[in-house]
Amino acid sequence: MAHSRRDFVSGMAAIPLLMAGEGLPDKRSFPFSGTYLNAAFAHPLGAAGLAGAQAHLQARTYEVERSWPRVNSRDAAVAAFAGLIHAAASEIAVVPSTMEGENLVAAAVGLGPGAGVVTDAFHYDASLAMYGELQRGGVPVAVVAPRGNAMDLRDFEAAITKGTRLVAVSLVSSLTGFTHDLKALCEIAHAKGALVYADIIQAAGAMPLDVHQSGVDFCCCGTYKWLMGDFGTGFLYVRADRLDSLKRVQLGWRQLMASRHHVYPFDAPGAAIGDWMLRRDTVGRFEVSTPDWMALSMVTASIGYVQGIGVEAIQRHRQALLDRLETEMPKLGFAALTPNRGGPIASFAYQGVAKRFGGALAAAKIKISVYENIVRISPSVYNDLEDIERLLRIFRP
Repeated sequence: MAHSRRDFVSGMAAIPLLMAGEGLPDKRSFPFSGTYLNAAFAHPLGAAGLAGAQAHLQARTYEVERSWPRVNSRDAAVAAFAGLIHAAASEIAVVPSTMEGENLVAAAVGLGPGAGVVTDAFHYDASLAMYGELQRGGVPVAVVAPRGNAMDLRDFEAAITKGTRLVAVSLVSSLTGFTHDLKALCEIAHAKGALVYADIIQAAGAMPLDVHQSGVDFCCCGTYKWLMGDFGTGFLYVRADRLDSLKRVQLGWRQLMASRHHVYPFDAPGAAIGDWMLRRDTVGRFEVSTPDWMALSMVTASIGYVQGIGVEAIQRHRQALLDRLETEMPKLGFAALTPNRGGPIASFAYQGVAKRFGGALAAAKIKISVYENIVRISPSVYNDLEDIERLLRIFRP
């Protein structure tokens, strides 16, 4: 997929047309070369994100009198993300990453010897390691194992006990693409007095998501996958009626509503430590310091692009490509791992796949996620059936 700079500029100009329903695939807005079927790893930056970055740099260069720490792209980005997941902007905090958000939630809910966690084997590997380390410190941890290629809600119901404080899952498994019924899981957990955290990095922007309808208590995602943004920033959703039960586990200037000194000339008398008042909203609980404003500018623009096309339209476009894979890959000896439920990933098992096909994929400039015995394929708005056929030709005898 080779493009000139002129094509890319034209692609940027074409964004409003796509947002008005021009259609997919949109190859012109993503000027990379080769065949990229790996958006679940990191989505390519498109014209919208680049335009957001350029606008930020322009402002930082020339708007020197702006009060940058307080007047920046944060609120626009939060509003865009909140609209995408059907949340209130006041329920969103900006955090550095998905894992930072999950760590904050785990600490804020007060996990400990009498307050355990239930997770599953399809959760993100670093999350499982985090809970494993907490288990070594005395936190009760139960890990639900899959039945075939899926998680069974009955196993969660059995694993959640009176001592379970948190149920933590990836809404869409990053490796297999299994998608939870989040509403049903929340109903089970809430009936037993547990809260639910969902890692939504493989869902937000890729499939319709309504956090209020699902009942989920917390969810988080970085911006560099299906939100089509950049690295180093993410969004943490916290259900508004859960805030008062949470511990504040970090503190920084973003959480201060007001502060006052007592040691400088003309200060009122008082303790040397000063006086301060803390915010009690989601920002006051979870935002700490200066966020990555350029990344937030980029994701504001890219979420606008996603919303302009429509998440449902993106899902429909992608599903046709995944359907082709799910029909053809088993004929080539690949075992399907992904229950087809509208998520953005199709994964397949093949013993020794990396050794057998890795070189051919690299030579053909086809990028997918290749593990020792598993391949993960994740097309996006710039892919078409010819990209899928190009991949299938590598696997055919």
